[in-house]
Amino acid sequence: MTSTNMTPPDDLTGTADERIRQLELLAGTALSAEWLRRQLDAVLLAWCVDETELDIDREFRVDY
Repeated sequence: MTSTNMTPPDDLTGTADERIRQLELLAGTALSAEWLRRQLDAVLLAWCVDETELDIDREFRVDY
């Protein structure tokens, strides 16, 4: 089977720990650069949202 005939795996979902477990199940699987980039983009976006929420929470707790 060539890489062009392979169906890419579903996107990783869930918490960081869940995504790690899903990725471990794919060990040894040929993953396309496009699929990997999509996973990286998704996790970086989730991280950015979390950081923004933490920043808002920190600012809320600051006494002026």
